[in-house]
Amino acid sequence: MKAYASVHLPKLLVTFLAISLFVLVIWLDGYRNYLVIGYGLLLFGLFIVLVYLVDYLSNTAFYQYIKHGRATYRSNGYLSKQWRKQFDAHEQKEQERLTELDQHHQNHIRFMNIWVHQMKTPVSVLALMAESEEVDSYDLLAETDRLKSGLATALNFVRLEDFTEDFVIESASLLELLKHSIGDQKRNFIRSEVYPKLMSEADITVTTDKKWLGILLFQLISNAIKYSKPDSKVYFEIDPFSRSLTIADEGCGIAAADLPRVFRPFYTGQNGRQTGEATGIGLYLVETISTQLDIDVSLVSKENQGTTVTLTFRR
Repeated sequence: MKAYASVHLPKLLVTFLAISLFVLVIWLDGYRNYLVIGYGLLLFGLFIVLVYLVDYLSNTAFYQYIKHGRATYRSNGYLSKQWRKQFDAHEQKEQERLTELDQHHQNHIRFMNIWVHQMKTPVSVLALMAESEEVDSYDLLAETDRLKSGLATALNFVRLEDFTEDFVIESASLLELLKHSIGDQKRNFIRSEVYPKLMSEADITVTTDKKWLGILLFQLISNAIKYSKPDSKVYFEIDPFSRSLTIADEGCGIAAADLPRVFRPFYTGQNGRQTGEATGIGLYLVETISTQLDIDVSLVSKENQGTTVTLTFRR
């Protein structure tokens, strides 16, 4: 009731002032029937009390919220309905935000569990090498490459949260970026006995972030090598007319049932379960980065016939 009175006190004062002025005008006009004036004031008073009482009772929930920060029960007044509508909408948004944060937290825990499990293998191999009298530098580089790749994936996964904080737009040659990405995977190509083949020297200028596009290409090339057969090739072709880059391998391909889900986080599919080395993060990074860079990604694949990924750069 105090909250209601504090809200409506100015209106009550104005109402009583208006009635007083009305009575004063009648009095100055010479009307002196005290009984009629008193009866009129009584009716006015009862009517005002009734109006404010109905308003208070119909909006009790609203005034309880103002005073206590909560409402013990619902009321059907206009203010209560509008407050409840806004409160419910806010509560729904907060619940959605909490659900999103919880999902985000679970994704991080899940990724770290997968990542730590996979990093144990190269660390164990390096430990065995250290105990051995002879260390093969080729094998040593292979394991350190696996460690660096895993660390880069973890770092990029975390950086996605603050993508706009680490984002620089500039014009760049797609052919140069592609050649640089292929060069970064040189040892991986050699070790897997897979060979890159650039179909032409065609080039286009793209407006993008070089670093993030490099990460995207790294993931696609890594996947192409990982799932390719020995003595096979990975084909790269830039089409200036459609402003697209195609990366095609001759690997094991992707099962039709897995295709709709390959871009989901942590989804490894049939191939990932067979190799035991997939985190299900690579293509998720590709899709997330491509969305931020405004690049269209399409993927076509058939089992035992390879996979083709096409990146289309919008003008």
